[in-house]
Amino acid sequence: MSLTLYNTLTGKKEEFKPLEAGKVRMYNCGPTVYNYVHIGNLRAYVFVDVLRRTLEWNGYKVMQVMNITDVGHLTSDADAGEDKMMRALKREGKPFTLQGMREIADIYTKAFKDNLRMLNIREPEYMPRASDHITEDIELVQELLKKGFAYNTADGIYFDTSKFPEYGKLGNINLEGQKAGARVETNPEKKNAIDFTLWKFAKPELPAFPSPFGPGFPGWHLECSAMSRKYIGQPFDIHTGGVDHIPTHHQNEIAQSEAAYGTVLARYWLHNEHLVVPAGKMAKSEGNAITLHTLRERGIHPLAYRYYVLQAHYRSPLNFSWSALESAQKSYFKLLLSLSPGLSHPLPSVSNSAIDSAIAADLDTPRILATVWELVKEKKYATVFDADRILGLDIKNQSRKLLEEMGAVPEEVKRLSLEREEAREREDFKKSDEIRVEIQKAGFEVMDTDSGPIVRKRM
Repeated sequence: MSLTLYNTLTGKKEEFKPLEAGKVRMYNCGPTVYNYVHIGNLRAYVFVDVLRRTLEWNGYKVMQVMNITDVGHLTSDADAGEDKMMRALKREGKPFTLQGMREIADIYTKAFKDNLRMLNIREPEYMPRASDHITEDIELVQELLKKGFAYNTADGIYFDTSKFPEYGKLGNINLEGQKAGARVETNPEKKNAIDFTLWKFAKPELPAFPSPFGPGFPGWHLECSAMSRKYIGQPFDIHTGGVDHIPTHHQNEIAQSEAAYGTVLARYWLHNEHLVVPAGKMAKSEGNAITLHTLRERGIHPLAYRYYVLQAHYRSPLNFSWSALESAQKSYFKLLLSLSPGLSHPLPSVSNSAIDSAIAADLDTPRILATVWELVKEKKYATVFDADRILGLDIKNQSRKLLEEMGAVPEEVKRLSLEREEAREREDFKKSDEIRVEIQKAGFEVMDTDSGPIVRKRM
């Protein structure tokens, strides 16, 4: 079965053809571990997981790399502001040392990996940390200096974008718009407004890495180029990231990698859209970030959030609301209960052309979910379980777990649930809400569905 993907580089859907038959090498922009990732960040990693599962469904062996940025990511793509890890050191009262940065990174890297597990996202083969690859960064800067693509200024070494005529080719970026002030001019020594830092010289009081150019730290963009080349070579098949990476970060990766080594960086570039809240995209800097921990406190199962994300195509903005998320959770649990007969009476999986075509058409997860519900009506449970190899909702295990949880509800809580249903039938919603609180105090929660209430232990 052929697979069609939307390639930001060409601006169109293309049939995917790997560089090497049967194998795919893929690089995913990972988190900057200066704080907890929010659910908008996590949408990107759900998308990447679906992409990997789709490739494996198509018989490819996937070599996946996702970086961990623990140095070099400034608070602005315009090479302005302080390093985000420095900001974390201030916030948490850690010493301004490389060891202090490591401790911060360890905390939030572990939290990120915990989030991946809760969302049933498989860890990549490699998750390299930027601070462990300074040698590779230095080698790349030296190569660019030798070939005349880089130059020195008082505050660092910059890439000369005028020497790379293809700059802006990803997504056909309007460079005049960039030059007119899309990035803040912070260094009057820069030859061009859109030139970017390869190596930033550190102030004396700040932690820094030694280098032939002077103590400092690598540019955020440089790190991805160095690490992708080390682990999967150049060129490789697929590079992913959020749409916000297109104008600057990914343009810079392409420019420095291709200028240094004379070959394309990646053949297919895939970008996911944002999770949108009323104020705009969700971001820690905007103060509107919601973490997976926040969802769990609100009684939302992490895999219900995954279901919520899969209801929208990865290239479509997803408008966030609590009511929509709660509705997705109801649908997810209804799906789990609907599949319970298939746990004890398995039937052979049946090939389904609707699922195959949805998978092949640029990862159309909304169509796959719609097909899954049709299969449930037809009692083709094994085919649904098979489709979950793509969706990653862990429905077989979670269906068993939900049945066990519902079976383990104490009689007193069951009695309260029954009283609550009777109150709802009488439209005595005040009494119903009071009983819900009693159930919660007992350590359980009740969720109303069109198939009746689901009572389970609180997370």
